[in-house]
Amino acid sequence: MARIDFPSALITALRLMLGALFILSGGEKLLDLKYLALVIAEYQILPPFLIPAVALLVSLCELLCGIMLLLDLFSRISSSVMLCMMAIFIAAITNNFMRGLNHDCGCFEFLSQWYGMKEEIGLVSIVRDILFFILLLPIALLGSNRMLWKKNQKGDL
Repeated sequence: MARIDFPSALITALRLMLGALFILSGGEKLLDLKYLALVIAEYQILPPFLIPAVALLVSLCELLCGIMLLLDLFSRISSSVMLCMMAIFIAAITNNFMRGLNHDCGCFEFLSQWYGMKEEIGLVSIVRDILFFILLLPIALLGSNRMLWKKNQKGDL
């Protein structure tokens, strides 16, 4: 089987960029879980009793996966978790967009707070999340699974 040869510098750049992005996104969600829960409720997908737990889980996953990507710890695993989350986000946004629901995406609240840009669900948010999905793929396939407590293992980059 032929292996795709990605420069390790590209993997590192993607890992650092996406890690910082997920730390920012997850951190801001964690700071305002009530708002995130309201946004999740607007998607009209989950039963109300699950919404607070999902809000906490989403924000913690983004934050922890971002930290792990930034530190290059379990990069394959953390990027795979983020790939799954991106697939869920893409499906949820697409579902609501096709149903004609118009509400806040819940992705990057700092855009509206800092720059006055409200991010609602739509084609832009779908395409953006597809782009993040594509950028995560090389890390999930070729990144390292390095652990701090073990020496560099065969297969780690």
